[in-house]
Amino acid sequence: MVLPEEVAARILAESVRRRSSLRDVAVEFFSARPSLDYMKPIVRVLTLGVARNYMLLDHILLSLGYGPPSHATKWMLARVLVFEAINGKIKPSRARLAAPKAGLDADKILELRGAKPREFVKGLSSIDRLSVLYSFPRWIIEELMEAGIPGLSKLLEALNKDPIRWIRVRPDVDTRRLVEKLREHGVVIKPDKDLPDMAMIIEGASKATRTPEYQEGLYVLQDKASALVSWILSPRGMSVVADPTAGAAVKTSHSVWLGARYAVAGDLKPARLGEAFRLLNRLKLRHRVDIVVGDARRLYLRRFDGLIVDPPCTDIGRLQYEPEVKMWLTRGDAKYFRRLQLRMLQEAVDTAPPGARIVYSVCTLTYSETIWVIRRLIETRPEADLVEQTPFIGEKPRKLPMTQRMLPHLHKTQGFFIALITKR
Repeated sequence: MVLPEEVAARILAESVRRRSSLRDVAVEFFSARPSLDYMKPIVRVLTLGVARNYMLLDHILLSLGYGPPSHATKWMLARVLVFEAINGKIKPSRARLAAPKAGLDADKILELRGAKPREFVKGLSSIDRLSVLYSFPRWIIEELMEAGIPGLSKLLEALNKDPIRWIRVRPDVDTRRLVEKLREHGVVIKPDKDLPDMAMIIEGASKATRTPEYQEGLYVLQDKASALVSWILSPRGMSVVADPTAGAAVKTSHSVWLGARYAVAGDLKPARLGEAFRLLNRLKLRHRVDIVVGDARRLYLRRFDGLIVDPPCTDIGRLQYEPEVKMWLTRGDAKYFRRLQLRMLQEAVDTAPPGARIVYSVCTLTYSETIWVIRRLIETRPEADLVEQTPFIGEKPRKLPMTQRMLPHLHKTQGFFIALITKR
């Protein structure tokens, strides 16, 4: 008999081993075992719960005399059982079946039922308490403190919850009419007060990609913070907008919707550009966008008015979607990404014609990948000017006030950092 806890442990361990999303690993696992489909809901809850709380679960297990922690399947199973116990969801019969497979005493696990997480972090220093309670490696806490994030504990708490979903509405669509039509399909949206083409999904997010209006290309699923990038670029009237790190071309398509005459979407990975083809075809924008495979460190464009640089990053601002990422991130990853990001920005400035607007955006909040990158760019490229942004609806970093951050606990979005640069 296979238990849901065992399946969750296996998916978690495989996700970390491959540095692959829980979703992708789970899809692969259940596709090969359709007879276990009934487990999907509980396995999803268990895997997300463990990923969001793994350091706290390790701390509890260590207090019970178990350890050392690892990402092996057996230890993942131990984490799953403790997660179920402290949330009061584990049945004694299930615990007695699963605990021996994890090398645990079932009675010890059952004694944890209803325990309060804060009971286990008493006596820890302030940084260690935040690190363990919210299960963020200490180096991430230190980076966020250096970046001067306001309400840090609230941010960490928000990143450990499910995200609020947003849609971007096509400019010629009557939003009030769309509200009525989507309500008929069980999707309730609320138009945004800051960006006129954005709406928050209040109810029915799982149905939002299954409506006729979605298939017709009347709207796109996009986080509000991500949509802010194209608004700041202000592409209306631009002849060419380039997005050399386009991925699925979500921002590229937005730039066209906002008035760019023509756009180029590029990415180093051809598979990502397959998503771009599908999106642009659904939105009927394929004739307005060229898609190319290319490396943003060596730009293949020599003529553009606006450029979006949205490079790979640690994705800490997206942990609501993929909390498993923090189980394998290291400080070395942040250092690698900051070098990559700086190189892409320097190439953008070197290639851009005078007067071009360049938007740098990353869905992370670490000091290394935000403030450090922009300061270093200005030091090494004196022809690059950091300028004020419009609209400005986020939070001003004290150490770099001409940039803005969108924070989950303040703005109900992903964590996002945005800087606007022009070339003299």
